[in-house]
Amino acid sequence: MSVADVELFDEHVKHLHAKLALEKYLLASGVPFSILRPCAFFENLDDAANWNPLKKGVVKFLSLQDCKYSATYDVGRAAAIQLKNPQQWLGKTLDVIGWQGDLSQVAVAMSRVSGLPVKARLAMPMFLRRLLLKDLHHMFLYYEVQKGPRGTPQEFKKILPDALSAEDWFHFHGQYSNGDKIVQGA
Repeated sequence: MSVADVELFDEHVKHLHAKLALEKYLLASGVPFSILRPCAFFENLDDAANWNPLKKGVVKFLSLQDCKYSATYDVGRAAAIQLKNPQQWLGKTLDVIGWQGDLSQVAVAMSRVSGLPVKARLAMPMFLRRLLLKDLHHMFLYYEVQKGPRGTPQEFKKILPDALSAEDWFHFHGQYSNGDKIVQGA
């Protein structure tokens, strides 16, 4: 597994350097391979380990702008598709991009699922993202300024037609960080 458009991120996105090196190694090695390339994970919307727990009435992320998302569940389903037909996927990559929207659209999706009003907020102010999370800041600059990755949900849905949207992911995830259910009465 790599990252969608890994070759297009700038040198400041250090956590992707190994993924790009591995892709180049595989291409040169002659070893049979196929690569999944997901984008921003929906799971980052509920990431208590990184100070971003999902709470009632608010959804937070490191960007308010348009972003392409994938669910780790869809990464697994895409891997199963590749494993079931290795000859079709031999030497190929697949961008895993299930949905696209800005954080206000994510909030609308969560509101529809929960039945509650939901506000979209930055997980931290931009100046702190730039100062404290330089690596991720530059990754988000690629998403925000260059409108990356190049792949689209429509292309991915040709392979996995029922890839999760934001609403689907909130239903699938099912609960807030404190364990309360997102869908009341469920």
